[in-house]
Amino acid sequence: MTVTIEIAVPASHESANYPIWIGADLLPSLEQRLPLERYSNVTILTDTNVAPRWLASLQHGKLASAKACVIPAGEEHKNLNALQTVWEHLHNTGCDRRSLLLNLGGGVIGDLGGFAASTYMRGIDFVQLPTTLLSQVDASVGGKVGCNFNEVKNLLGAFNQPQAVCIDTNTLKTLPPRELRSGWAEVIKHGLIRDTSYLRLLAENSKEESQSSAWLARVIERSCRLKAEVVTLDEREGGLRKILNFGHTVGHAIESLSHQGDAPYLHGEAVALGMVAEAEISRLQGYISEDDVVELEQLLTDYQLPVRLKASLPWESLQSKMLTDKKNVGGSLRWTLLQKVGQAVFDVEVEESLVKSAVTRLSQASHGEEIPR
Repeated sequence: MTVTIEIAVPASHESANYPIWIGADLLPSLEQRLPLERYSNVTILTDTNVAPRWLASLQHGKLASAKACVIPAGEEHKNLNALQTVWEHLHNTGCDRRSLLLNLGGGVIGDLGGFAASTYMRGIDFVQLPTTLLSQVDASVGGKVGCNFNEVKNLLGAFNQPQAVCIDTNTLKTLPPRELRSGWAEVIKHGLIRDTSYLRLLAENSKEESQSSAWLARVIERSCRLKAEVVTLDEREGGLRKILNFGHTVGHAIESLSHQGDAPYLHGEAVALGMVAEAEISRLQGYISEDDVVELEQLLTDYQLPVRLKASLPWESLQSKMLTDKKNVGGSLRWTLLQKVGQAVFDVEVEESLVKSAVTRLSQASHGEEIPR
């Protein structure tokens, strides 16, 4: 069964509606869902991990002539060099303003491809085809596109909505277990910031059903509906959409710093750590209790996500990365925190000493055990 979610956001003072399709075996039938007659040609952007598994499922029928642009996999390739590769491919294969770009892959491909489409010839249409849990529940929905620059995550980018999002849940069957676990961080975040009943459901099913196809499809739909609701109310992050940033100020800093070493965190792993730190800031601000933070840590642990750093990070390095965060205003950090579990508050200014104290929680022993090194 295919679920369709309609998302409507303001774009150029007009209503821009597009569907999110969720179901199994959607990629092989994608040509039947898209108005391909509108386009002069079609390009598929993917990476070296996804191409061997899923590219052939698209390149048949009306899409048999679609050219593929395959870039190296990994967050380290979400940069201007890769962006230039995509632009050059579009140009060299004769793409014009009536071309369509299909972004087949995880968050890196969706973000990079969306940004390339937004800037090539001042903008061509694109469709998101997310293949990871993280991109299916979060990155592909909402129209944020971009790339990393000067070791700052998503420093360059735009708001540009796709023509459609097609989520084929079968792609999760070939996803490495660690990548699948990483996606649960954004799912848990959705419950923390806006939906306590969703959070309870996740806690109840953390062990029994977390790997089943039916449960994954249910989670993807609920998270997409929640994010679509927020984006519909605030497309360009002027207010409410900022609640989606919970865990990301500290998380992005940890993720960026980890890529300077030999054992980088995946995005969801870094966000999990960021949520622990920012939940602790929420506690120190007087919003939530110690029990609330411990329950969050337990839920993340149940989904096999980290709640403590593998190795300590110098405060100065972490602070420097956080200060480059694009959510800051006038050099001042603006935080999204938990006013209570299930309700987030944004644009909170916090004393530096309090933040420094909060992030030390990530280097403390958890549940009576030593921190893994």
